[in-house]
Amino acid sequence: MHIKELNLKNFRNYENLHIEFDSHINILYGDNAQGKTNILEALFMSATTKSHRGGKDKEMIRFTEDDCHIKTIVSKDDILRKIDMHLKRHSKKGIAIDGLNIRRSSELFGLLNIIFFSPEDLSIIKQGPDKRRRFLDIELCQLDKIYLTYLAKYNKILFQAVHPIHQARYA
Repeated sequence: MHIKELNLKNFRNYENLHIEFDSHINILYGDNAQGKTNILEALFMSATTKSHRGGKDKEMIRFTEDDCHIKTIVSKDDILRKIDMHLKRHSKKGIAIDGLNIRRSSELFGLLNIIFFSPEDLSIIKQGPDKRRRFLDIELCQLDKIYLTYLAKYNKILFQAVHPIHQARYA
């Protein structure tokens, strides 16, 4: 599997960006605050539907714009797959794979596997085990959809145990 192309429109500091990646090694370099991490963030979003920084989708949209697009073309098992994500300032995001809208973000997992480690992730070492668990869960969910299903069930049960008032709704 490798990323063939990335197209950004109104994403973070990019009005328009088109990158074609080599199938071997790619190096992003440049001065600070020029958008290298924004490219990596767009790729991470293409794999997980979320930013590694946390934050809201509308924070990814370039100032003065109402929406943005992230289009990623991936080659997996010699098949080209197109991931298209449309973020809107005043409504929820839309995601399509090969032109077909998906309903759940879990449908995207496994298509593009990315491990993203940034300086912000030093908290997984410095802080408690919950940060490390979250980091590992994100990576494992990309590899195994069954893990994602069981993790969602586990979190629902955990939430009910911690918030017993909600148990009556689910009983």
